[in-house]
Amino acid sequence: MTSAQHGAASSKGVPASAGGPPAVRSIIDTDLYKLTMQQAVLEHYPDADVSYRFTNRSMNMKFTPAAVNAIRSSIFSLSSLQLTAVERAWLSERCPYLQPRYLDYLQAFRFKPEEEVIVSEVNVSDDLVDLQIKVEGKWKDVILYEVPLMSIVSQAYFELVDTDWTMDGQEELAASKANRLIAAGIKFSEFGSRRRRSYETHRSVMQGLLRGEREALSQSIGTGKMLGTSNVHFARLFDIIPVGTVAHEWTMALAALEGYDRINLTSLRKWDEVYAPPAFTPTNPSEDLTIALTDTFSTEVFWKDLLRDDEDGNSGKAESSDAQNGKEIMRRWRGVRQDSGDSKAFARRAKQEYQRLGVDPKSKVIIFSDGLDVERCIELASYANEIGIGAGFGVGTNLTNDFRKLSTVSPVAAAPNKIAASAIRDSSSNKASSSIATTQDILDAHSRGKGEKSKALNIVIKMYSLNGKPTVKISDELTKNTGDPEEVKLVKRRFGLDAHEAAQQVEDA
Repeated sequence: MTSAQHGAASSKGVPASAGGPPAVRSIIDTDLYKLTMQQAVLEHYPDADVSYRFTNRSMNMKFTPAAVNAIRSSIFSLSSLQLTAVERAWLSERCPYLQPRYLDYLQAFRFKPEEEVIVSEVNVSDDLVDLQIKVEGKWKDVILYEVPLMSIVSQAYFELVDTDWTMDGQEELAASKANRLIAAGIKFSEFGSRRRRSYETHRSVMQGLLRGEREALSQSIGTGKMLGTSNVHFARLFDIIPVGTVAHEWTMALAALEGYDRINLTSLRKWDEVYAPPAFTPTNPSEDLTIALTDTFSTEVFWKDLLRDDEDGNSGKAESSDAQNGKEIMRRWRGVRQDSGDSKAFARRAKQEYQRLGVDPKSKVIIFSDGLDVERCIELASYANEIGIGAGFGVGTNLTNDFRKLSTVSPVAAAPNKIAASAIRDSSSNKASSSIATTQDILDAHSRGKGEKSKALNIVIKMYSLNGKPTVKISDELTKNTGDPEEVKLVKRRFGLDAHEAAQQVEDA
């Protein structure tokens, strides 16, 4: 095994991949929840020290040394990014929950990757390596690395390792998806920043989604709507609403800081102190950042933390202040987000809990965001309507990283040895040679399920520790955990999830 850290950088703002365009072009080329969480961190925990770790779950998708060098170079170039006066003015107008003192901080903020990021290549074999990335520093500063790092890694991989794909047809494909969603009455947002193939892919998809929405509405073919995008940069470029609230990171971190006892209630209380009256009073739904993410330590734990007294069967006793506060929060907050597990079971449970609170489930919304495509959105919207609860959708990877392997679509696929990377795609324009496959060939392959799917990288960057304490995420897929293995075991045991997991495994056997 060998390990190499850091490495020489190419010119700032330009990845090492043959002088191509940068993967990240603005400090707000990130998801909104990174900014809202950064403001909350500055308010509550400005001195907290954290570490993050990168994980590539795509075990068979490794990197070349050239790709790692491109990644290093692009990471170092982040130090040149800063909030512009135009961006600040837009944030002040469109995101009034971001206070002036926070925008002052963001405008002065600079990435310091030479001090905060370590890039390593390990398990070198046959000119391929595994990539390791670690980020360490003050939480208020390094919280912004996650999304740009993932964008950089993905773009380098698909520029320099897997080049069997083309940008042709991406805008048309996105327009078709938007058209179908709107025709089905779906209210959806674009959530694809963290898994996009490249910056240009993301921009083409945004153009396509908005085009598809315009075409659908002009023909009056449906009641759906594109509500916005999680990406703040593209929200500004296309003059649409930035959407999002909070990530698992917030509850993971607070568990390390505040302890696990009713941690979901604690995390929502702390959030309220920044984004609810009297700190901030929203004037419309797009300013109301009260969608609760339920599955950091499993949704079962979430409901217990917010709605139950410490002792089961509390008949004859006064309701605890925690239970009162949790119920008040759930009545007041707009809804919940479902990001793992059984989506339909989640919807049934949410409806049940709202009814117990005396709340009409139709007045609340579930934001579904777990691996969605058009068909799944339509299925879940129908189900939510059937049982009587509101539904919205955040669609990510299926929008910004939906490709077919060009060699399996091309008319000359019978002779794949003749299809060199230089013939498949011009490295500077990222466009396929028209002699290999037309845009219509690509679109037909998608619509008819032909050709082999060009898989997206399954990568994550998660908080690993805070002030030296491990941070973990359990989720509703109890066998898919993030963080130190021993801490995961302890947390599962603390919440009684180890017994539930064992029962599931027996049932599935």
